Amino acid sequence: MSFERALDSAVLVINPTRYPGYVRLLKRLAKRRRIPQIVETRDREHFAQSVREFCRGPYRYLLVWGGDGTAHLAINAMMSADCDPGKAVGFLRGGSGNGIQDSYSIPYGLSRQIRTFAHSISRDLTVSVDLLRVEDGGSPRYGQLLGLGFDAQVLARRERADRRRRRSTGLAGYVRAGLQVFFGPFFGERRPFHLSLSHGKYAYRGPRINAEYSFEYLSRTTGAPLIELGTRPFYGKLFKVCPDVVCNDGNLDLYVFDIRGKQAIAMNMSVLWRGKHDVLNRRLIARRQGMIERYEVKRVDIESPSAFDYHVDGELLRTRSASAAAAVGASAEGGAAGRAGGGEGVRGGGGRVSVSVVPGALRFLVPERFYRLFHPFDFDAGFE
Repeated sequence: MSFERALDSAVLVINPTRYPGYVRLLKRLAKRRRIPQIVETRDREHFAQSVREFCRGPYRYLLVWGGDGTAHLAINAMMSADCDPGKAVGFLRGGSGNGIQDSYSIPYGLSRQIRTFAHSISRDLTVSVDLLRVEDGGSPRYGQLLGLGFDAQVLARRERADRRRRRSTGLAGYVRAGLQVFFGPFFGERRPFHLSLSHGKYAYRGPRINAEYSFEYLSRTTGAPLIELGTRPFYGKLFKVCPDVVCNDGNLDLYVFDIRGKQAIAMNMSVLWRGKHDVLNRRLIARRQGMIERYEVKRVDIESPSAFDYHVDGELLRTRSASAAAAVGASAEGGAAGRAGGGEGVRGGGGRVSVSVVPGALRFLVPERFYRLFHPFDFDAGFE
């Protein structure tokens, strides 16, 4: 396909949010590039319906403009529509948090992004990526990052502030909420989470020594202030929360941030934000301030004595009632929690969420530089 005609096979769906100036610029660029279908959506349902219509329609590539929440909505609409596996989606930067765009090396600047995706379409540069399947008693939800603990509490506080102001407080609101949670009572509470892990390995990455051991099932309880599960590395504003993730290796990465005390977090915030877990572990272990544990697994069941908040791709959720949570466990044939056997966890009540990996669930349209990392022998030697 020629570069000039590449976007003839694309649909652009726009979540206008609070950036009308960028929307106008994007629409001008899209019309100049002759994208045949441009949809500026009115609300969440209209956005999801537009994505489902793309799945049923003749076009092969979907371009989505928005942030992490918009990307999450698009992914779930495609999965619910049982989208043709030959179709692909690409995400343009359009939110205060662009973790999914950072994870797939999407460039900055709308004009450059349109050119990049036109080039990728002309050469069909797509990668099949893994998704998380998240169940807590209702319909399954799909995404690439799930977090509970500190970041979920920050999102909950920011959403309360947004409701009071009747508008989004954006990145500033997120920072404000983060400081309020950090200096509040959160770290003194240490809520227990019971983790039942299936079919994977513990994988420690150190500055000099690496260590691994495999297991079929592993059961343990932790009071860590932050737990993250991902198939992509970045969250929010370039927070490399899952640094060792590979987007299509058929595993989900679980990180247990057992960092004990606010002082340890404050003193190491820079290396934590950049995902330098080897450096951080060396410091934490030497000072007996905990460590960051990493696992590669197929499934994780998470339980706690009471309902808890969690997020999927920045979308804040809360576990369902004890009866609904129990139904999830009953529906999971031979669930890992029952097979693991450890008796120290929470059983028969409280909050519960189950997360498994769906290998190669969707095709993402990606820049050439990203694509080459996964296809190193498909190109000429002229790679710069």
